[in-house]
Amino acid sequence: MNSELKFIHTADIHLGRPLSFAGNPSQELLDIFNKAGENALKNLVDKSIKYEVDFIIIAGDLYDLEARSVKSSRFFLEQCRRLKKENIPVYIISGNHDPAGKKREPFEMPDNVHFFSSETAETKIFSKNNLKAVRIIGQSYREKFESRSMYSYYTAPDKALLNIGVIHTGLDKESKRYVPLSKSDLLSKTEIHYWALGHIHQNIEVNTESPAIYYPGTIQGRDINEIGKKGSLLVNVDQNLNIETKFMPLSPVVFKNIQIDINNRSEIKKISDLEKILIKKAKNVLDDLEKTEDEFINGFIVRWTIKGRTEINQYIKDNRKEVEDNILSELRRKFADQRPFIWSHSLVLRTADNLPQLDELKKNNKIFKEIDDLIKEIMKDDKLNEELIDEWGKIWQGSREDEDRESERFFADKDLKKEILDEAEKIIISEIIEGGDLN
Repeated sequence: MNSELKFIHTADIHLGRPLSFAGNPSQELLDIFNKAGENALKNLVDKSIKYEVDFIIIAGDLYDLEARSVKSSRFFLEQCRRLKKENIPVYIISGNHDPAGKKREPFEMPDNVHFFSSETAETKIFSKNNLKAVRIIGQSYREKFESRSMYSYYTAPDKALLNIGVIHTGLDKESKRYVPLSKSDLLSKTEIHYWALGHIHQNIEVNTESPAIYYPGTIQGRDINEIGKKGSLLVNVDQNLNIETKFMPLSPVVFKNIQIDINNRSEIKKISDLEKILIKKAKNVLDDLEKTEDEFINGFIVRWTIKGRTEINQYIKDNRKEVEDNILSELRRKFADQRPFIWSHSLVLRTADNLPQLDELKKNNKIFKEIDDLIKEIMKDDKLNEELIDEWGKIWQGSREDEDRESERFFADKDLKKEILDEAEKIIISEIIEGGDLN
């Protein structure tokens, strides 16, 4: 390859999928939420033109549904026409949300757009300065679930050109739904320089050496579980095929989980004291945004979690839902109309009455020490972990994979298990102390 290359790797755009925001925002905020997905894609196209990229790769799930929204498809058509004017091609594989690619498009796309076949791995050649520069190898999903491993058919005759493989996968060898393969499978294809992956909604560096393996994540979070800035990868390739990536934030709306620990904070004596802390934290979030160079963020959707043993639990424990709703309303009143805004999605009070110093209790009481040891053993032992989840019931037996998980179930990762067990330990100790049963 005789010249440098620059391209954008994106995925999981999910056009047509609404944001989940909770509550009843104003019409102005509702418009921002409803247009967030389209605006994130427009931001991507703006950046592509600004940086004069050579091409764009979309690694699956351009649309949220197999039956395309006509409105979303027309919007995508308009963006592709903008790219055509700048001579920027777009290479697309379909994923599990939008299988069969071009066959289901309600509009004829311009000739700078290529949907890869769902029947076989296909290679497209990108040329620069009238010379072949890149091989892009891809294959679309045929149906919602795709059990073909695919990668073994991603072949290139040599490494003279930049070879890019595009796959929509969860990188799970045992998966029967989302292209079963592993990281080692991709590493074994030494002729591929860059694996452009889709399906996982987080920006992940799977492998930074050769071959480079990346997930860009989604370009706009859709619910409170997709926290943080979302965007795409700007990929630079020099004449020696060395690869550098840069994450580009694109999302107009950012979901945040803000957790505040008020454990034994003596200055918090009333609900009004807690409100002051939350208001100060919200102002800090907006102040921090002003200090960044992020040009696209319109605001935040926040889930607040307040935890700890505190004096004000006396006002909370018998009226928890009422207190939560009251504080939530106040936060919305103060920050929803600001620009940038904070829309408070929810507020959860995980508070309890004050306890004496827990470490001292464990040190000086055999019962408390045994409880602590048992919890540590549960966290270390896989069999005890399984028994724990069985005891918690089916609601906690959801799949690790978000898209496989039923809406009424949860998946408890290691951190969540520890948090629940730590709180259970405190509740048990509190009950023993209050019951006076220490012998």
